[in-house]
Amino acid sequence: MIISASRRTDIPAYYSEWFFNRLQEGFCYTTNPMNPRQFHKISLEKDIVDAIVFWSKNPYPMLKKLHLLEGYHYYFQYTITPYSHDIERNLPLKKYLIDTFIRLSDEIGKNRVIWRYDPILFSPKYTLSYHLEQFALLCEQIAPYTTKAVISFITLYRKVRKQCSLLHITCPQAEEKNILLQAFAKICFEHGIKLEVCAQEFPQGSKYPIFPAHCIDIALINALAKKNLMIPKDPYQREHCGCVKSYDIGMYNSCHNNCLYCYASYQQERLEENKILHHPDKPILLGEIPKDAQIIEKNITTYNNDQCLLF
Repeated sequence: MIISASRRTDIPAYYSEWFFNRLQEGFCYTTNPMNPRQFHKISLEKDIVDAIVFWSKNPYPMLKKLHLLEGYHYYFQYTITPYSHDIERNLPLKKYLIDTFIRLSDEIGKNRVIWRYDPILFSPKYTLSYHLEQFALLCEQIAPYTTKAVISFITLYRKVRKQCSLLHITCPQAEEKNILLQAFAKICFEHGIKLEVCAQEFPQGSKYPIFPAHCIDIALINALAKKNLMIPKDPYQREHCGCVKSYDIGMYNSCHNNCLYCYASYQQERLEENKILHHPDKPILLGEIPKDAQIIEKNITTYNNDQCLLF
């Protein structure tokens, strides 16, 4: 049982009180995004949960509550990019995010705080040379407090194309991606951290090492939990994604970072409506569980060796 908290929203930044209440209760509910009448009841008991993976752009609200995670194995996927408030509109200044990164690393160990520099996008303001400069500057500050950097390139999903077009945002072309990857690999190597590429192909034969990312990382989870879990690749993620299966406890259109490129919280009117649907004492992040809802309990999943051959 691996909990993802969460690809769909920033739980550490906005819903940490709810999250810790759910740990105390030992369970939470989430919806099936493809079937709004179907709800999953997910166990959060310590003897059931093998690991929790947090995804956040600002986990500052959790810093003083980390003691509440005692007995759980966990790590953070922590995104810090070089974008200003024209792109990431509700985030604190970078110096505060970097300070939080350092404090979190000092508290739980640098192997449990993964730096994400993603998504990489181009615009008239955010050019190839801009990324080369900013990645080096950020790496110099962050590298002593992590073991690796994870990068990805923007996917311009249909639901975000209109708002991204306002700033003429594009995805780097193949040659530009290669230049960035080679340069980033050299920078990471010089700072003693790994460079991993998330859910995308990357060039072979680089002078400096580049690795495929495993953001829900079974090797790291086994090291933290001192176990030998065998879990298959998540079939619902992209072809080149290296994540193993997990249960995501977040909900769409609930993150208030207001990032221009976000595929999970892109409907501003829904975001405002959903604010009043959240209460930290409820068992689900937004709204209520209907009386006629279909409930599926998720507590323990087992796999045989054949299911795990990809890993």
